[in-house]
Amino acid sequence: MKRFLIFLGLSALFGSALAVEQAASGRGGPVPTRNILIFSKLENEWHDALRRHDAAALGRILSDDFEIRSAAAPGVPTAREDAVHAWLQAPAVESSVGQMAVHEYGDLMLVSFLWRLNGEGGRAPQTFFVVDTWKRAGNDWKATVRYAAPVVEGAPAVPGAVAPSAQSLRKKM
Repeated sequence: MKRFLIFLGLSALFGSALAVEQAASGRGGPVPTRNILIFSKLENEWHDALRRHDAAALGRILSDDFEIRSAAAPGVPTAREDAVHAWLQAPAVESSVGQMAVHEYGDLMLVSFLWRLNGEGGRAPQTFFVVDTWKRAGNDWKATVRYAAPVVEGAPAVPGAVAPSAQSLRKKM
């Protein structure tokens, strides 16, 4: 029994050391937070509804005052009705969400991510940087504003942003 307990202790110690080493080296990837799991699910439900042209599902996801703000025309929002109409007319396309971050502010969540649309039917793949604002509505979350801009290779850096290779490993908690 004593050998078994020593074995368990050493296994736990080795496992912890390995996890720390993997995190420091970038291998193994970050462990998703509870909020990332929740909002990954919500964003994927939203994008699945877009692909299926499911107006009822979009109605459950979007707030009544939902709007889109795009980089092409930041001062001219697209209203919910216009966005839903455009989505229902667009060809169905598979997409994926990556590099998500969630910032919590009480009943408001800011969810940023890269949204990749597959290049189907001869169309080129597209990637967008998206920030969705979600607001608590009872026990549910509703998307209220989507800010989006295409990711363009070689675009100038945002003033104040530091290249990933020059950033420290600190993270706001």
